[in-house]
Amino acid sequence: MALTISSSAIWLGRSCTVGRGFGPAANAMKAFTFRLEQARRWRETQVDLMKLRAAAAAGRLAGIEAELEAERSGLSTAAARILDGPTGGALESYARFIEKSRAHIRDLEAQSLAAKRTLTLEMNRLIEANRRLKLIENLKHAGRERWRKEFNGELADFADEAFLSRLESVREHSH
Repeated sequence: MALTISSSAIWLGRSCTVGRGFGPAANAMKAFTFRLEQARRWRETQVDLMKLRAAAAAGRLAGIEAELEAERSGLSTAAARILDGPTGGALESYARFIEKSRAHIRDLEAQSLAAKRTLTLEMNRLIEANRRLKLIENLKHAGRERWRKEFNGELADFADEAFLSRLESVREHSH
């Protein structure tokens, strides 16, 4: 249930009035606040979507980095094994293995670079989505604070009028 506050009414999903808040002005404030809350929810959904996209990009990068590390490790292990007992066939096979491994490592490094760029892009989008959500939340908070100030001013004016009215009533009765 959304809480909507205007200078004329408090809306808790249905209308409850405080002060003198009937008519088009109250409905305009309700409509404005509804659109603001709707925009806030939409921005929140956008932030969640950007978080998922950034997590997916980070996962892809982690997978590529793990595969790259495994490929480099395999290359190192093969180099250590070939030193144990090199034969002509083993050396020829090792040369082809190194060639394929290095090509695969270059490919993985290119994929890693692209994945890093994608992650950076997604993180920037997430930061922007968070900024936009915060802006909407700040607007909502500022509206609430403005209403509180107006309400407190109206309450103070009412208290002043009630006090003066009571004072006049006491004066009339004392004469």
